[in-house]
Amino acid sequence: MPIDTYESFDYTTESFPSTSESFPSTSESFPSTTESFDSTTEEITTEITTTLAPEVDREWEDLILGGPTVVNYLGLFMVHASRADQVLTPSDTYTIKYINNVQSLHATLFQISSAMQIALQGARDDLIRTRNSMDQIPEHIKAGLLLIKTAPKDLLSQLLSYILRNIERAAKEGSVATKRALERFVSVGLLVEELAILLTSTLSSSPPKNLDCLVEANVYANDIKIQWNLLVKLFRKFSERANITQTTLRNSFIEPIDQAQKTNGFGSQSDRLTFLDKLIPAAITIDQSSYLLNMMARTYSDVSNDYMINQITSNEDYLDLVIESLRTTSQRQLWQKLVSQSVKVARLAQERHNQFSGTSSIRQANYTTYLKAVLAL
Repeated sequence: MPIDTYESFDYTTESFPSTSESFPSTSESFPSTTESFDSTTEEITTEITTTLAPEVDREWEDLILGGPTVVNYLGLFMVHASRADQVLTPSDTYTIKYINNVQSLHATLFQISSAMQIALQGARDDLIRTRNSMDQIPEHIKAGLLLIKTAPKDLLSQLLSYILRNIERAAKEGSVATKRALERFVSVGLLVEELAILLTSTLSSSPPKNLDCLVEANVYANDIKIQWNLLVKLFRKFSERANITQTTLRNSFIEPIDQAQKTNGFGSQSDRLTFLDKLIPAAITIDQSSYLLNMMARTYSDVSNDYMINQITSNEDYLDLVIESLRTTSQRQLWQKLVSQSVKVARLAQERHNQFSGTSSIRQANYTTYLKAVLAL
């Protein structure tokens, strides 16, 4: 099922207080930009400002490839391990922290597979919440700008307080959700790292007849650790982007509005238009940042749904293989699947990058058009 279904995690915002007084409608609107965004570095110069795209590199496009890769590597490891189980021997100075059963490599691989599955499922739910929250932020920003422009003075303070609380709540929820997902991935990474450590110590104390099998197992464990760490880095990027969005929103949008309200900065229409002129560049940056996180989360979710969550469970069957020809066939199929999936994921990331590049300029133009209309009044 596509990750775009939000029904289980409806985002609840605080409603405006009922009032019989209305404020003038406006013909100026912000066209909706539904395209996803990517992490390109782009400077767009307009009459408002020069806006730098919030992401200065495209590293996430490489990091996301770690998802299908780690799932297929785990499958290959299980095919290899099906030939014989193995006791894991820690060094004399090492204390087991995460692995439940060092008497069985098979049991440990099941433990890792289950832990990865839990992390992937938790990330799916958390990223739905994150995307829901990021979707809310631009709409709240536009509502706030419209209030500053049109709301009667006696209603402005009351109505703005609801807008600001809702937008702050959305940003906080996005930050909390991405941090929660990151912590799960870090925890799995520690488990995988411990397996690599134990295989190294087992290799050093193993009889010669087991060396070839253990050497290959050790290579698989370290390869999985490397690829999983790419996912950890990707989710750290999600969390950092959520924190940047939240901080920028607070410092450059909420606090200036609060300060203006305290100093009667919205006393006249001229004051309001001057304030909007200063506020819109920050609105563009926040809008851009929230959409960037939304796009990265959506791309990861699409990849996870298509190539990770279900496949990682089916991989466990490889540990039950007993015929060598089936092992050979399974390994070949996994390598072919890895190549095919990597190409598809790379193309998807490129497509999302292109969409982001185009929509960044559209967003800038939308806000520019709005400001021109406001200043022309």
